[in-house]
Amino acid sequence: MFLSLLRSRNPELADYAFYLLERGIIEADSYVLDLDRIEANAEQLGKAALSRGLNLYFMSKQLGRNPLVSRRVLDAPGFTGMVAVDFREALLLHGEGLPVRHLGHLVQTPRRGWDRALDMGPEVITLYSLEKAEELSSAALKRGMVQDVLLRVRDRDDISYPGQEGGFTLDELAGSAEVIDGLGGIRLAGLTSFPCFLFNEKENKALATPNARSVQKGAALLRELGAACTHINMPSCNSLATLPLAAGLGATHVEPGHSLTGTSPDNIENRLAMPALCYVTEASHYSGGKTSCFGGGYYRRGNLKRALVKTSAGLEETKALAPDSESIDYHLRIEGKFSSGAPVCMAFRTQIFVTRSRVVLVEGLASSRPLLHSIWDSQGRRLPGGRS
Repeated sequence: MFLSLLRSRNPELADYAFYLLERGIIEADSYVLDLDRIEANAEQLGKAALSRGLNLYFMSKQLGRNPLVSRRVLDAPGFTGMVAVDFREALLLHGEGLPVRHLGHLVQTPRRGWDRALDMGPEVITLYSLEKAEELSSAALKRGMVQDVLLRVRDRDDISYPGQEGGFTLDELAGSAEVIDGLGGIRLAGLTSFPCFLFNEKENKALATPNARSVQKGAALLRELGAACTHINMPSCNSLATLPLAAGLGATHVEPGHSLTGTSPDNIENRLAMPALCYVTEASHYSGGKTSCFGGGYYRRGNLKRALVKTSAGLEETKALAPDSESIDYHLRIEGKFSSGAPVCMAFRTQIFVTRSRVVLVEGLASSRPLLHSIWDSQGRRLPGGRS
């Protein structure tokens, strides 16, 4: 999906990834990330957000919860901290000394995790139910503190992915807010939902979803009731192209992830961010008219389309065949017959934290002085390799 963009705008990344793989410095099934381009994308996005009054929480799961990348991103203007998609991610990020500013969305905090959650000092914790509100209230009251919370709001026409259901309907929002106001230990700061923006293939651009409208309606309702509602969080597909949409709908916070590596779907068309990520592996064997490559890094919504193979005759681009969603990605298949060990480069939308891949951080490509910085696993733990 992103291979042509990578080849036209950052061919140095693919070249260096091939170089590292061919020499056995990195393994097949590795994501290679360009730190310099990530920093540049973060700088550009942060300045644009500040100009529109938006605060940025960095979503690091797409990049394997990598603490070093996270620190580089947080150095950019506009980024105020991290969002943790689940509690284990929150623990990892906090353990690395990173500021966890938002937790509880997309995954709620476990019942026995509240003390550790409050130890992190988050700005906001998202709640899906009154039961979770009561749990957090009890933990906060024992500490003699008040924790700001967001409610996940939803309406009948909203989008919800399987495994991500839950939240307060607009019809029950007023009553739930009143209950929360009487609990003590927590304070209603605002609302959120997911996804608030999605890429529309027919219009070839990212658009606001019904979820974003529900957040907007919910905020207006709460303000009519006298609630301050100062924190309006609108995550998903947060990029340079969608920042104006978010600000126009009243958002105060967004949570970019893919826009830092140029792998937001809208970047194919608008090319506002530099591509800063590729995936490298190698050919394993030929069977049934296709070449199987070592897998481990495929994400089922990645929209893998093409692959670049390095052969003795040069670079050859071919069709890539993504495994179906019912299969484990032991192998990724490509059209054509290629020798065992032939290096293969791909570029597609990913969620590294759900893969088995290595994460390779490189820098210096823009100045023609490439350097392998470090190697990590998909859960943000550093491995041997790279410079110190």
